This record gives sequence, C-alpha cells and structure tokens, in this order.
Amino acid sequence: MTDTPRPRVLLWGAKTKARIIDAMLVECGYDHARVLFDPLVSRPEFEYSGKFVNDVETLRPLLSEMTHYVVCIGGEHGYARYRTAQCLENHGLRPLVLVHDRAFIDPTASVGSGCQCMPFAVLHKFSRLGEQSILNTSATVDHECILGKGVHVMGSAAIAGKVEIGDFATIGTNATVLPFVRVGEGAFVGAGAVVREDVEPYTVVAGMPAKPMRRHEPTVNEALLAELSR
Repeated sequence: MTDTPRPRVLLWGAKTKARIIDAMLVECGYDHARVLFDPLVSRPEFEYSGKFVNDVETLRPLLSEMTHYVVCIGGEHGYARYRTAQCLENHGLRPLVLVHDRAFIDPTASVGSGCQCMPFAVLHKFSRLGEQSILNTSATVDHECILGKGVHVMGSAAIAGKVEIGDFATIGTNATVLPFVRVGEGAFVGAGAVVREDVEPYTVVAGMPAKPMRRHEPTVNEALLAELSR
C-alpha cells in the first residue's frame, strides 16, 4: 500500500493574502506552497523559501509540476478570483478548500470548491457557499442562505437567514444584510452598511439603511489569462 502523494500547491499571489494562505496550508496538514506567482510584484511581500515567479513564460512549464492551487485574490475581486481559477483548472490543477480549525461549518451546510473560511467564520444550517468564495474573519452566514460563486463576505459582516447573494458580490466589513434580502450579482455592499432591501446587480450600496451610490464594474486581467492559456 502506497502513501497518497502530497499536494504540490501553487499560490496565485505573493502579497499579504498569500502569506495567510500559505500558513493555513500548513495548519490544514499540507506542505508550504511550492510556487508563488504574482505578476504585480518583483518579490514576495513576506519571507518565502519556495520558488517565486512573476512572468507567464516562466510559470507555464511549472504548471505541469503542480497538482493544486489557491487563488490569493481578495477584496472586491471575486470575478477575477473565479476566472483565474478557471484558467488554472484548464491546466489540470485542482482547487483546495481551506477551512480554519476555528471556523464553524454546520454539517448541513455546503462549501464549494476553492473556498476559504477564516477564523470564527460561521456558515449555519442548510446554507450554501459557492465555489471560490471567501468567508473572512468572524463573518457569519445564518440559516438557509445561498451564496453564489466568487462571493466575499468580509470580516465581521453578518448575513441573516434566507438571504441570497449573487455571484461575485462583496459584503463589506461589519455590514449587515437582513433576512430575505437578495444582493445581486457583482454588487458591493459598503463597510458598516445595513441592507434592508434587495440590491440591484453591479451596484454599490452604502449607509444605514443602505442606498445605491454608483455602479460596480468587476475587473480581471483577461490578457494575462489569455497569455497563460496559449
């Protein structure tokens, strides 16, 4: 009987989020990431002993040596996180789900591929977290909520029961979304907002109660992903 091979993990990103994710890999029983890729920096923003790459030509041949990935893109960039994940999966890499040991995921809840659940995050009964989504520190999602793919619920945000959050939406730090509300695809709920009514897709809302402020346009570096896919 042979041992299962250890995952060889690529982190897409080399900034603070990658530092956190690399530490979580070890806490979850994996090895440190083998490769960090970040085209926006000349070196990692933390001490790192593995291989760092910041250009696609160097990265491309390394992908065949990796088995898994985590996309370290946070903030309001859920669409970019999701599209990057798609690109890496097209190269045969598989997503890791990382759940901190102090997060609470109810047995009746479901967590999609590539999700990240930080300390003291709560996903309560019969709720669903879509792929490549993030529940940040102390974020709470109450019962029977449906969160789409590429969603980010930021630190200490509170999602009440039976809320629906569309793909790539962002719920800001300390925001509250009241029961039965629907937050549309690509919407951005500002920090500390109290959402009492449905939020239209691709809209920024803020305030108590939350009011529409402007349109939100998700972005992704499609040229970079296309170059990697060649």
